[in-house]
Amino acid sequence: MHWVVQNNLFNEQGFHTLLEVLAHGSIPHTLVKVIPFGGGIEPAVRPADPVVVMGSLSLTRYAHEQGWTPGAFINDQFDFRVWRQHLGPHLLNADATVHRFADVPEQPGPFFIRPCLDDKAFSGMLTSWDAFAHWREQVLKLDTYATVTADTPVAVSVPKHIQREYRMVVVDGQVITGSLYKLGDRVVASSQVEPEVHAFAQRMAETWGPDRAYALDVFMHDGGLFIGEFNNLNSAGFYAYDVGKMVAAVEAMRF
Repeated sequence: MHWVVQNNLFNEQGFHTLLEVLAHGSIPHTLVKVIPFGGGIEPAVRPADPVVVMGSLSLTRYAHEQGWTPGAFINDQFDFRVWRQHLGPHLLNADATVHRFADVPEQPGPFFIRPCLDDKAFSGMLTSWDAFAHWREQVLKLDTYATVTADTPVAVSVPKHIQREYRMVVVDGQVITGSLYKLGDRVVASSQVEPEVHAFAQRMAETWGPDRAYALDVFMHDGGLFIGEFNNLNSAGFYAYDVGKMVAAVEAMRF
């Protein structure tokens, strides 16, 4: 496998670990700069072997344009509406209502809103109606190049009290590694994942997954475990998960 890694991820320790793992294993890899606005990458990469990218969504889109295999693990299954069809009550926000961005109805109290797609149109957030209405008004004044448009599908739900948040890495139906990344409102990075969290993630991975490899976020809410969301592995943060195990699992895939 040839790894194409975006070069501006230096602010995350997992990036340095990834490069060390690739170098130590003599795994072919290239550091690239992603040129904004669909300008491609520098230097050009024309690998003969299967290739996988790690970086921004722009890089994953470029991989698709190039027809690289596997390139990036992302498809139209990374959609809240699809997750709910398959996993229902196991989703933290299974009770959410789905709307066009322009059509979100007035909410009586604080609410959580996120885009249905894993396209980083905007970050999921807890907000009030007045704050959201003002923001939406500003967004809808933007031109067609805005990441959020009137037609962007969004999920709206009541706030949930989340005690812990974990990122688990799944490859071909197996939970490979994971990390605790939030404890209440405090951002942390710990490789210590309780056995029950790992077991829950494995049960969910055996039930359904959006692709052969992905990041699965598990949330603890009122003492129970739920799926927070699925993320494109190629663009998800590393936190404190075992990068070496992730690389080994992806390297073992056959295409």
